[in-house]
Amino acid sequence: MENLLNELKSIKNNIDNIKSKNINDLNLNETELFIVDMNNGFAKGGSLYSPRINALINPIYNFTKYLSNKVSDITAFTDCHTTDSIELLSYPPHCMVDSFESDIIDELKSIENIKVIPKNSTNAFFTLKDINFSNTKNIIVVGDCTDICVYQFAITLKSYFNQNNISKNIIVPIDLVDTYDSEVHPANLLNMVFLNSMLQNGIEVVKTINY
Repeated sequence: MENLLNELKSIKNNIDNIKSKNINDLNLNETELFIVDMNNGFAKGGSLYSPRINALINPIYNFTKYLSNKVSDITAFTDCHTTDSIELLSYPPHCMVDSFESDIIDELKSIENIKVIPKNSTNAFFTLKDINFSNTKNIIVVGDCTDICVYQFAITLKSYFNQNNISKNIIVPIDLVDTYDSEVHPANLLNMVFLNSMLQNGIEVVKTINY
């Protein structure tokens, strides 16, 4: 147990010492923003609603609004299931097709230039029909959940780039991602562990992006 506590302390120190990034360090013409699952079902109400995700609404809206006419593309993924969705064997029914829950939040709907892509699994990577980032250098990923949909998308995208020897910079700002909290799903611990895993796998995890 002592070794485990020391290991967790080391991971925490690693996360606590992560630096912020300045938006001016990025060429925004070569930058894409991906917003993961900022929908009503997770952020405003439903079986998988979390107040921690609700708290992301304004920060992500403000960040997206700032970037809306500056970056090359903005894509918002949203869970969208049918009664036949296999994922519902693992999670309670949520974000059913054409429902209030599967809609992205109104705050994001008010921003121009957002492309919305529905997804039927936790990993949005599989919705990308033509993976073409030829004019993109930086990929910013925000949203929820840190340890599930954000993690799977960022890690799979990074793995794809590694497999094909493609050099891209995937950036995850800590203050623009979060996960839900429950007795068997401690949010602070899982945020820490999965952010550290992304960092160890070559993803640029930053405290915040100052703009």
